[in-house]
Amino acid sequence: MGLQFDASPDEIKLFLEEAEEHLQLLEEDLVRLEKEKDNQELLQAIFRAAHTLKGSSATLGHQRMAQLTHGMENILDKVRKGQLSITTPIMDVLLEGLDFLKVLKEEIETLEESDVDLEKILGSLSKAAAGGQTASSAAEGKLATIPEGSTAVTEVAAAVQAAEPAVPSMALDWDEKDHVTRGKKQGKMAYSILVNLAETSEMLSVRALLTLMALRENGEIVKSIPSSEEIEREEATSVLHVALISDRAKDQIVHVLKELPDVVRVEAAPLDITREEAGASAPDGVTVAKTTVAANEQANAPLPKDETPGNGNGSAKIKDTKIAKVSRTVRVDVELLDNLMNLVGELVIDRTRLAQLLGALESKYDSNDLVEDLNRTSVHIGRVTTLLQEEIMKARMLPVESLFNKFPRMMRDLSQQAGKDIEFIMEGQETELDRSIIEEIGDPLIHLLRNAVDHAIEPPEERVAKGKKPQGYVKLSARHEENHIIISVKEDGRGIDPDKIRASAVKKGIITEEVARRLNDQEAINLIFASGLSTAAKVSEVSGRGVGMDVVRNNLEKVNGSVEIVTELGKGTEFIIKLPLTLAIIRALMVSVDSRVYAIPLGSVLETIRLTDGQIKEINKREAIVVRGRVLPLLRVKELFNHQTRGVRESGKTFVVVVNLGGQQMGLVVDSLIGEQEVVIKTLGKFIGDVQGVAGATILGDGSVALIVDVPSLVKKVVKVG
Repeated sequence: MGLQFDASPDEIKLFLEEAEEHLQLLEEDLVRLEKEKDNQELLQAIFRAAHTLKGSSATLGHQRMAQLTHGMENILDKVRKGQLSITTPIMDVLLEGLDFLKVLKEEIETLEESDVDLEKILGSLSKAAAGGQTASSAAEGKLATIPEGSTAVTEVAAAVQAAEPAVPSMALDWDEKDHVTRGKKQGKMAYSILVNLAETSEMLSVRALLTLMALRENGEIVKSIPSSEEIEREEATSVLHVALISDRAKDQIVHVLKELPDVVRVEAAPLDITREEAGASAPDGVTVAKTTVAANEQANAPLPKDETPGNGNGSAKIKDTKIAKVSRTVRVDVELLDNLMNLVGELVIDRTRLAQLLGALESKYDSNDLVEDLNRTSVHIGRVTTLLQEEIMKARMLPVESLFNKFPRMMRDLSQQAGKDIEFIMEGQETELDRSIIEEIGDPLIHLLRNAVDHAIEPPEERVAKGKKPQGYVKLSARHEENHIIISVKEDGRGIDPDKIRASAVKKGIITEEVARRLNDQEAINLIFASGLSTAAKVSEVSGRGVGMDVVRNNLEKVNGSVEIVTELGKGTEFIIKLPLTLAIIRALMVSVDSRVYAIPLGSVLETIRLTDGQIKEINKREAIVVRGRVLPLLRVKELFNHQTRGVRESGKTFVVVVNLGGQQMGLVVDSLIGEQEVVIKTLGKFIGDVQGVAGATILGDGSVALIVDVPSLVKKVVKVG
């Protein structure tokens, strides 16, 4: 059945973008909350995300999403009020509700109603929330279920008023205190006003803004919690706390506010700035508002108690933090960034061409004034192009946190399913990587993490028998290393047994017994990436079906990445993934073969060697050389790409470019080395298709085309192991 919403396509698109952010935040923070049960700031952030999602989905007209989010919000509300404790069953039902929310979000994307039945999850949420009901929350529970326009509002307001303390004082900074003092000197009154809005309001932010507008018409707002900016960002709560300067009587202001829609209760009291603000006790709603400010405006936190108006350092801190919190961002379509990157790539090509033309002019006209002017302009254009390239690349970069934060929930569920006690650690989430690469490495990391839970980490009793702690760990980390990003998956489990790998590979027909005997331990371990290999004793729901590790290597090779294994039997294993920073523009070693230019990605190059033909040997019908006691297989580029001079060997000197993939090395034989250069990667297109040994092409400064060598495919062609 098709769904219809009373909103424009742009409004739906904006809702989906914001909903995705809120759902991601909920998934990340709920898993954190299970470990950090006393983290009130984290709890308030979760509550605020759920509350915002409820309001925006109701405004859009998706009542099922609003209803489900409201059920989750009820539990979170009781947790923050101390009426419920964070337990595994509570977290299970909240995470299950989150999974249902994702399905409902897909309904908005497809405009097709799913067949998901919400009755069961709503019942589970209601049961979980009811388990924390106490006498002191009776009034609040009644308030939460008041239908709009109900005559019971007055009764409930009285119950709430009797149950809660008087209006609390408000923490003001020194500028705000000075503002209040000046107002009093002018004969005005200062009030601390507390406004409770109906939690069931589907337009909570709108009601909060109307309340602020009414207060501005009756005085001057010194401070509001939450602020008007937060309310405009749909971060309103059902409690609004305002410091107001006005020449009107308190009762007049209260009367005006009570006439506003969805206002349940209004309390006002004189604002005494001499009181100890930090020591005032506040009702739960006010705590929410204060925490909201702390979470979203950390830079504007209240001053410590020991700071006084005479402390110059304190004043300086206030000014600095207010400046620091200003941040302007804008949503940009990814396609626009891709187009900009393509245009910058064209500029890089023209920059190289301009440098070549300038070199020709200088050799022809020597120190001509026009040539010197052109040289200065060329240098400036080159500098600007480089800066533009760097800025566009930064715009395409994302912290790997956007990927990493999806894994704590997965690891929690997998460890519970496997009956194992696993501590999941993440480091280096701030490390940035090109968004196109982040999209490609998600599946490889999922496979590695699932295998770590299912294969690597032992059950608690087995770990204790081995003298280990019952709790194992899996660490996912990222870091910069030269021009690459290194992502590591490390655990303290069983380790990989090379003998088991050999036996499994022989049994599955991947290698022969003779080949297996010749393999050293590292070469045997690399067989784990062979398609269809598995050493699992039994197939589980997590892994062990003989698929996965080949997917890891293949997906990484798509982005010119590699993976290495460091393992110790009984101690654990580490998978080290090496990735380029970006796929759009790379540094390459330019080489020449029969006057044709090729580009070899510099990240794969270990060294270059100049040899004579006499040093090249033939081993097992393949050319090879011996480098520092190690046999290095060779591949002639001219034979690979079918040059006309194929089979003709030079009598002079030959250059060998030593390349590496996951610890496996080989040499590419070329005629000459041209030098390093930044190249823009261009795909060959559907008409040409995949060509072995070719990763793409690039346009050189003189307009000619150079092929980019696909190192991973060539290493696999020459080095058969793995």
